[in-house]
Amino acid sequence: MWNRRGVLAAGAAASVAALTGATLPEGSEPERHRGPLQIITGEDGFVSPATARAGAVTFRVRTTSPRTGTVGVAKLRDGATEAEFRARMRQVFAAEEPAAVIQASRELMATVDQLGGAAPHPGADSDFTLRLRPGSYLVLEYLDFAGALGRNPEPGAEYVRLLTVRAPESDSGPPRPCGTLTALESDGGAPRFALRGRVLSEQPLRYVNAMREHVDEARFYPIVDDSVTEADIVAFFRGGTSIPPFDFAGALGTPPLSPGREVTLRMPMRSGRYAVVSWVRSLVDAQPLTAHGQLLIVTVP
Repeated sequence: MWNRRGVLAAGAAASVAALTGATLPEGSEPERHRGPLQIITGEDGFVSPATARAGAVTFRVRTTSPRTGTVGVAKLRDGATEAEFRARMRQVFAAEEPAAVIQASRELMATVDQLGGAAPHPGADSDFTLRLRPGSYLVLEYLDFAGALGRNPEPGAEYVRLLTVRAPESDSGPPRPCGTLTALESDGGAPRFALRGRVLSEQPLRYVNAMREHVDEARFYPIVDDSVTEADIVAFFRGGTSIPPFDFAGALGTPPLSPGREVTLRMPMRSGRYAVVSWVRSLVDAQPLTAHGQLLIVTVP
């Protein structure tokens, strides 16, 4: 489903920046105020809220290391266990052969409903808003399951924390977006992105996964070379070139959402062009969805 080990090794190294923030205590902290609930992830700890009120819940994610910072919320499906979820997440990232990738992806989809999140880089805190019903959820660091791209902890030691959402529901809704980005399929079944409205720095952007079967994500990478085209980006995802056509260190966006889910993002973006891509691997041939043409180039004023 989601495997970037090969193409991101160089990008992860290039994105090393000065670490920010103080040493983090292990564990979780309870909800204390009506503002965004804080999630802090780093090589020295993970802090996330233990509780939240039902309704529109906004989280603010900060990462202190390039080896962390892809944070999401998920809900186990009926009968699934957290141990199964952890094991299947590792299988998704470890799988290499197409058949193994597809099988691992389907097993994970049967285990958990992925609700999205935020993927900031050090120094660029990002918000995400989800509408949550009462119940139990997991808050996780995706990169902990990605081997050398992340902290590479022992199995069972990944950053995964319980979030309990309680009634009564708050009366607030998600922030009004400046635009809506939708993951969908063309009439011929090809994965695509469609944008209605605009993408603006520090303004809410709604992302909807309208794919029929696929989980999907939206990653935003600054394009620093004005000559880069959509064809260049597709060629990179197809393995036609090893030189990234965008800046890995400036990555933003959301990790995967299950079909039918949506998240509202608020990201600190530079002025200029961004590539909107998906590393999620196809359930047909295990190639990234952007290799099949799911991408946009957007301009942030």
